[in-house]
Amino acid sequence: MRPKQLFYLDVNHAPCFQPFDSLPIGLRLRSGDGTSLELLKTLNQSFSSAFGYAESFFCDFSPASLSFFMHQAIPEKEIVALSSKLPYHLYHAGQLLEKYGRQIIWIDADTEGGLCEKSLALAKEHGARYLVCSAVDEDTFYIEDMKKISRYFDMNHLLLDLSNALKLENIPKAFSAFIWGYKVGSFKHSGVFMCSKCNSSDMIPSIDLTVYDHFYHAYIKFSHEKYGNIGVIRDRFLKQIVDALGNKVKILINPQLILPNSCYISFDGVYARDMIRTMALEGIYLTNGELCSLGLSQPSRILKAIGYSDEEVRIAISFSFGNLTCEDVENIGGKVIYKYRQLHAILVD
Repeated sequence: MRPKQLFYLDVNHAPCFQPFDSLPIGLRLRSGDGTSLELLKTLNQSFSSAFGYAESFFCDFSPASLSFFMHQAIPEKEIVALSSKLPYHLYHAGQLLEKYGRQIIWIDADTEGGLCEKSLALAKEHGARYLVCSAVDEDTFYIEDMKKISRYFDMNHLLLDLSNALKLENIPKAFSAFIWGYKVGSFKHSGVFMCSKCNSSDMIPSIDLTVYDHFYHAYIKFSHEKYGNIGVIRDRFLKQIVDALGNKVKILINPQLILPNSCYISFDGVYARDMIRTMALEGIYLTNGELCSLGLSQPSRILKAIGYSDEEVRIAISFSFGNLTCEDVENIGGKVIYKYRQLHAILVD
């Protein structure tokens, strides 16, 4: 079974999911008791088989943990190319590797939102054989062009972040991959590292199996959810907004190059934080960049990498649609238009 649907683990994104329905809270693998080891083995095999990898490892999705996995997966003397559009934790994991002596080449973004071909070519020219990037960006949901990447890097030397790629019809296959989820309750971000072959089979001394089990069952549930033709609904929403507000709004990323359930829009004269707070009072939850599930949302680093100015990024908002009808989205569009006009009248006019 190959997963094809986007899934989220933050309880705010998945209000119907009941956490901890299969294991006692606090079951941990520390000293290697038989029951825990058997469960860990089952969960590892479940993820491995779902994505077609030989091994899986549950991990704390922190820069320190991720830099360890990247270091283990990529031979030590190899030059590594890293996308400048990686998710926050992977991006800072790359910076840690660089700080501790690993030779890193950063790949720039082009103006459309993808990895810059010139930058890919330069990395190859300078001896980089391994590339770490996202199949789909976490912020803009841009779908990376794997054919373009394969002109410069062997897919057997590609470490992919697949976290937002589960909605793709064909998930790219690389030698290693990460999947991560939003916070589970009060826990840290957690994820899974998958590989065809790993240098170490004893990589995690302490695992919270409750969270791992929760992560896996959430993945199974959301990988089977059907959203219908969400791209048509998204495009109707964009038309409604543009028809009503004209040159007061700007679509920042070509909708045909990103996931069909998402779009990025800037609203002239009104900061994103003001729109986000106002829409939250209407029960519509938006974001303007990274770390939104931690309550620390910052203007999009990826939009800046693409070339947008600080001012443009501060008025940009990301919309993501779930299992909604045309009527639902039309209602949301109407509220967005009304609230923007209200804020613009107060703050600008």
